[in-house]
Formats: sequence, C-alpha cells, structure tokens
Amino acid sequence: MSPKQREMPDFSKAGLPSQPALITVCITLCLREPAVKPVCILPALLLTVSALPAQAAEFISIATGAVTGVYYPAGGAICRLLNQRSDAPRCAVESSAGSRDNLKLLEDGKVDLAIVQSDMLWEAIKGQGEYAGRPLTNLATLFTLYQEPLTLVAGSDSGISDLGDLEGKRVDIGSTGSGDHTTSEALLSAIGWDSSHFAELGERSVSERVSALCSGKIDAFFMVTAHPNQNIADVVERCGATLVPLEGDAVDTLLANVPYYSAQTVPANLYQSDEPALPSFGSTAVVVTRASLPADLAYQLDQVIFTHLEQFKRLHPAFTHLTRRQMLTSPILPLHAGSQAFADGKKPQRPAVTITPGDETPPASNASAAVQPDA
Repeated sequence: MSPKQREMPDFSKAGLPSQPALITVCITLCLREPAVKPVCILPALLLTVSALPAQAAEFISIATGAVTGVYYPAGGAICRLLNQRSDAPRCAVESSAGSRDNLKLLEDGKVDLAIVQSDMLWEAIKGQGEYAGRPLTNLATLFTLYQEPLTLVAGSDSGISDLGDLEGKRVDIGSTGSGDHTTSEALLSAIGWDSSHFAELGERSVSERVSALCSGKIDAFFMVTAHPNQNIADVVERCGATLVPLEGDAVDTLLANVPYYSAQTVPANLYQSDEPALPSFGSTAVVVTRASLPADLAYQLDQVIFTHLEQFKRLHPAFTHLTRRQMLTSPILPLHAGSQAFADGKKPQRPAVTITPGDETPPASNASAAVQPDA
C-alpha cells in the first residue's frame, strides 16, 4: 500500500508475450537447460511474485487489552471480518496492558491500529497528564465502538450500597496508567477524596482485583468496561459480588465539565436475573490509527467493517446497539481522511506519482511498511 506504485508493463499491447507466458517460458528453460539454471531461476521467481495480488502481502496489527477484557475480543472481531476477505489485509490481534500501552505501541510504529479509551485519548492529543508538553499529533479515528461505564463492584459483606459507603473501606482503583485508574481517580477527586479517606486504596491489575475481592482482601473495586464483562460475571457468580450505582453531585460535576465523559447505564439483568439498570458515567472505546495511514487503506478497513456490520454486532454482546451513525461520529478526535471519505460516500483516490529514470525505490509490500510513524 505504498503511495509510490510502479506500473507493470502491458506486454499484450507491446506485442510481446503475456506475463504468465513469460513465467512459463522461463521455468521451462530452467528445466531443460541446466547450464542456464542459475541465471534464470531469479527472473522466474520475480515474475511469479509480481504476478500475485498485492493484497496477499498486506498485514496490519491492532493493539487491544487483556485477553479477559472486552478490547481483546473487539480486536478479534475486527480481524475476523478482515481475514475472511481475500481482498483485505491480513490482521492480527495484540494483547496489551490497555489504552496507554496501546497509544505507545501506535506511536512507536509497532502496531497499525489501537483501541483506546476516549479520556486517555483526550489527554494524549491535548498534551495533558502523562503527555504534558508532548501531545500526540499524528493520530486519527478509524471509528468509535461502545460505551464504557465506570463500574463499582462491591463484596457481598462489604456493606457498600452507594458511592458514599466507600469512605473508610478497602478500595482498589486499578493499576497506575490504566483507564480504570484514570477514571476512578477523577471521580474520587470530584468528591474531594484522596487516599486518606480509605483504609486502603489499591492499584492492582484486573485479575488481582477479582482475586482480592473474592478472598476478602478488599471491599470493592472500580473497572471501566463495556458490558457484559467476563471478569465481573465471574466475581458475581463465584463470590456473590454486587454492582453499585454511581450517581450524585460529583458525577454531575464531571459530566458538566469534562467533554469526554457521558451519562451511561449498566444494563439490567446482565449478571443477576433481578438486577436493575444502574446509572453511571464513562468514556467510549475508539479505534485509532496514525493520520499517515494511507487514505485508501483506512477506507477499505471501514468498508469491510460496515459492509458486515450486522455480523460484527453478533460477535460480542457489547456490540449489540452499535450503529453506523454513532460509529462514524468522533467528537474527541477527527476521523481519518479515509474514514471521512467513507462516511461521505466518496472513495479516496491515491495521488499519481511520477517515477523518474533511475528511481529504484521498490513499493512497500505491506501496510505496516507504508505507515511508519513520523520521526
């Protein structure tokens, strides 16, 4: 998918044998004339490789999250749709530590796409938080995914039934740098709480939080996730945990002042049959790429996903309510030029490139080679 493409000669118009015919002649000569075999093998191989469709060599990777979360199966669903098409790039899923790790992988050119929590994306493009003084400027949105409400999970004997009950308890807000930690900390700050208001304020990984709650080491933990989530289903079933509503003045303050948060709801009856819908707030999962990704490739990726949107929605319960309009709306970070072209119904055209005599630069053979990050 390099922007610099060299056209193959049209043998038929030149009155010469076709490319397949040349391949046949070259291979036949190799077999019949051993003396010339070392000379003709390489041209035969080059002609054969150049005759293959360009798409067969393209490859992209997508950074996701922990295999037990929702980002990983979301990335898997995207790759599944791409890999079932012979005319689309091959796609591989990369597990990771989450949004901040994904942005780093994308920035370093180690992946082509990344699923990122919208609040952490905002920090990155505005040069805030950990990105203070060094905003990431070469990013664009491919499409948005689902909402991710902040979810409070409490132990069965914790005595926690609302947000105010957390004071003086053992609470875990997730590992430093994670989306769980960032959103939980924003809520606690809006309330006016710091670590002194808790018996313990932990920073464990997702699996460690689940284990700590079930073993009685903590009373509650926060998690930012789409629903249903396998970790939450596990802790509810095995340990009798309950979900707690998040509402009140602090939540209202965040919604009024922070552009990347929205009022959200944890649906009813997901984890227990008599469980009501619970109010919360949260961010949105966004599929991000580098702005330097070729526009025709971004267009093709969107085309595959939205052509098979109904199939995509069946690949995970969190996708059930996705719509084309919602997915192609990006209030935090503008759409990639190729994605905007897809949304507008206008296929992008690759600019013509003149190859001057003596220019021996070969075209890139895969998507990753075509989208190296800015220096």
